[in-house]
Amino acid sequence: MAYLVVFLLIIVFLLGFRLFYMGNQIKSLSNQLAYINASKTNKKITIGLLNKNIEKLAEKINKTIEIKLQSEANRIKVENDLRQTIANMSHDLRTPLTSIIGYIQFLKLEGISEEEKAEYLEVAEHRAKSLEILLNDFYELSLIDSLDYELKMEKLNINKVLEQVVLDRYADFMGRNINPSINIPSEDLYIIGEKKSVERIIDNLLSNAIKYAKDAIDISLQVKKDSTILKISNTFTNLTQQDLESVFDRFYMADKTRSGKGTGLGLAITKGLVEKMGGSINCHIEGDMFIIYCKFGLMNS
Repeated sequence: MAYLVVFLLIIVFLLGFRLFYMGNQIKSLSNQLAYINASKTNKKITIGLLNKNIEKLAEKINKTIEIKLQSEANRIKVENDLRQTIANMSHDLRTPLTSIIGYIQFLKLEGISEEEKAEYLEVAEHRAKSLEILLNDFYELSLIDSLDYELKMEKLNINKVLEQVVLDRYADFMGRNINPSINIPSEDLYIIGEKKSVERIIDNLLSNAIKYAKDAIDISLQVKKDSTILKISNTFTNLTQQDLESVFDRFYMADKTRSGKGTGLGLAITKGLVEKMGGSINCHIEGDMFIIYCKFGLMNS
């Protein structure tokens, strides 16, 4: 009987010690979590007790910390991107506005001829139109980025859409003395998308190719497995790896002088529209060609 009492006392002591130690571990978890929250460190929770329940608790806490850190990193990135966007937009707004104001002041000068007035008005009008394009592009991009922006999706024959947009750009190709290579299959290809958005995507890609092509542009539509691939490529000069990594960023222009070739929003708008329709877009360099791929889901005819 005495042995049984001693054995039970030992068991009670061990259980009491274990509960005491587990309590200390829980207190340690609480203190570590409080320190992490207060110091905004990326330190993780550590434990010194081999207990499955406490290990699972620590694992879930660490997972929550990872999510919080990632969320904080995303927030900082969004804030930095917003600041950069505002800075870029301010730059691009200031340039035409300053020019417009300057030419209006010239018009107020005494002794200027009618020819000079007409010239100043033409320049001011040109600057005002470039300002209007910038504001329209930025407004469209802000709409695309909004969570409640919805596209009117329908079944589209992408062959016909592509053919029409290319035809509409014929004069621009001739203006650059470029005869594009066009490869569109005779078989009709169908995707689910919004017609005006698909037209805008193709037009933006063609506009970019026409602006920056050295001497050649290739346009093709092809099927790979269950996807339709729109491929638009052009010869280039002075593209870098940084350009490839940033080409779809807002206001990014490979022309570092920002010399009036565009707003730097066209490809950002294109990316937003493609992704809104469940597609994907990417780019790479192959030889002397800069290539942009748009991938859409293929529907049966």
